[in-house]
Amino acid sequence: MLYERYYGELVRLAFSLTGDWGLAEELAQETFVRAWRSWANIRDQQAAPAYLRTTLVNLVRKALRRKVRERSAWQDADDPPSADPAASIDLLRALARLPARKRACVVLRFYLDLSEAETAATLGVSVGTVKSQTAKALRRLEQLLAEPSVISAPWPGATKAVPDGP
Repeated sequence: MLYERYYGELVRLAFSLTGDWGLAEELAQETFVRAWRSWANIRDQQAAPAYLRTTLVNLVRKALRRKVRERSAWQDADDPPSADPAASIDLLRALARLPARKRACVVLRFYLDLSEAETAATLGVSVGTVKSQTAKALRRLEQLLAEPSVISAPWPGATKAVPDGP
């Protein structure tokens, strides 16, 4: 069954892109709802995983744009709570500090092990854009991971530091 096979992968992908488990689960569920609604239009059933990933990435983009608009509308209000502290490891913290497109390129290329062409198709950009954005993202990740402040810093937008342990 498609849901059983890909739900966990989609939640992890969404979390890698958003840093929020609750939002990641919602977006993965919405991805399957949209796939179910469009199932008759999917000509090649073997393309369903790519369709799911593309739909999820588009939903993440929409959610992130909405979050930016909400934050700008509520500039004086407290920031929303950070992601699950148990899942905040150094790499995820550094990834969260990358711009959305660069983060998406890195996650799709190295987490899901998609080719440059598959990543480009998922994001709706050229292969050259994937190559340049990935290279820039990797250089920035290297810099961020070398900074001790990234290791102990909370998720971007968090109001307080995430505890390191029990």
